[in-house]
Amino acid sequence: MDLKIVLENLSKLVDPLDEVIDITNIAMLNDGDDFLASKTPIVLSIVNIEEDRTQKNQSVYLNDTNDNTNILRYKQPTQHLILSLLFSSYNKDLSKYLDGIDKLKTIISYFQQNNSFYYKNDDSEMIEYATFLTKTDIEQAKYIKITMELVSLSMEQLNQMWSYLGSKYMPSVLYKMRLCSIQSTTTIQEKVIQTVKINLWENNMKNPIGLIETQEF
Repeated sequence: MDLKIVLENLSKLVDPLDEVIDITNIAMLNDGDDFLASKTPIVLSIVNIEEDRTQKNQSVYLNDTNDNTNILRYKQPTQHLILSLLFSSYNKDLSKYLDGIDKLKTIISYFQQNNSFYYKNDDSEMIEYATFLTKTDIEQAKYIKITMELVSLSMEQLNQMWSYLGSKYMPSVLYKMRLCSIQSTTTIQEKVIQTVKINLWENNMKNPIGLIETQEF
């Protein structure tokens, strides 16, 4: 999963005309800086990346659809991430303050109606749930589910967040995006276990007289 493409596709879904959202680092926008002459009233930034511990014990094995006698295994388990995405209302023109607030409301309304997305595993697209439902079962298997969860911060948490961002408070909304999966395409091919042989012994398994029964499955 390409995180750059994920953010670009998410922004296009929320803002298809590219008139509302700029993707940039909000921590660079200190008061008085000329870093960004934003053409839009909303700035989208990643403010935290963490591991999704609920996905810690995932299988590393894949089905090899071309060969029933082998199985594919990733060299390392997939890394599952949670991205904290901050949508901030920002514009150097103070007369457009309420315009930014209105666009922030539009973003909240969009995610209230669309909190699940599906990202194709070849990095070609990300679609909304309604579009995903129009796909066949075979097509749906090629998509990874991504969810957006609104995060409510206390005044103390807000103060801490904007302090480490090194900026003054801006009207904003924070979402947690999960599940972002990081996995290289490197795999190892291993043989599938097709037969299991079980020997039942009475006492000492080294004594052939004690062998009671042998079964193969």
